[in-house]
Amino acid sequence: MGPIGPWAAGHLDWTPQAGCTGVRPVVDKYSITRYSTGEWRKNNQYTLTPRATDKARALEIQTKKDIEKAFVDMNMKLDDSNKKLDNRIKDLTYWKKQVEKTVNAITDEIDTLDENRAKLKGACKILMMPEAISRECLELRTNRYEPDLVRDDAEQELIKEVAIVGEIRRVFLNTLAKVEEQMLMNKAAKASIELDWSDKMVALKLDRKNATLSPESNLILYHPGVARWPENATTLEYW
Repeated sequence: MGPIGPWAAGHLDWTPQAGCTGVRPVVDKYSITRYSTGEWRKNNQYTLTPRATDKARALEIQTKKDIEKAFVDMNMKLDDSNKKLDNRIKDLTYWKKQVEKTVNAITDEIDTLDENRAKLKGACKILMMPEAISRECLELRTNRYEPDLVRDDAEQELIKEVAIVGEIRRVFLNTLAKVEEQMLMNKAAKASIELDWSDKMVALKLDRKNATLSPESNLILYHPGVARWPENATTLEYW
């Protein structure tokens, strides 16, 4: 049985003696269809046949199984994610400690180099005194009269002393330049290591926060594209 077409007039009369008479009303685009009692019972018998009810029960059972399986899979994935988070937290904690040890070691090295630089500068200043004395002795010897202007052993030793002091100063200055260059390199390396330590601290803080979350947490929000790899992400091997 199909509904009456939209061409029906839809005129309906009612009297206390005859009840409702006339044509069933029809509304354009939204038809009101009326079925007889026999048609309603026939439809119920068709709907409630064992074949249909068995199919509905089977669908209900399958739906429950699918829901249970979905929850089991979700719990398994949640446990796996928690284990991976715990392992990553352990790795981050280990590497953070290693970075801290490296920062402390390079800080001690910079302090040692700074002490050596101060010693080298002090040594260069101290060398000025024996050199000045030797040069003054040589200059005073030049004031002798010509018969006494001789290159004796004393003058030879003074010349050697001036040359040795000059060579020592040159070695000290070269060493001082190398120390200052090494200090600059160490400070740059320390800045890079401290930046890496800061990144690891942020990552460790986030992972520890994530480890406390669960499907029942009220802080969880749904965002589009959260499973995508960000552009600045690195592989585990590179990290």
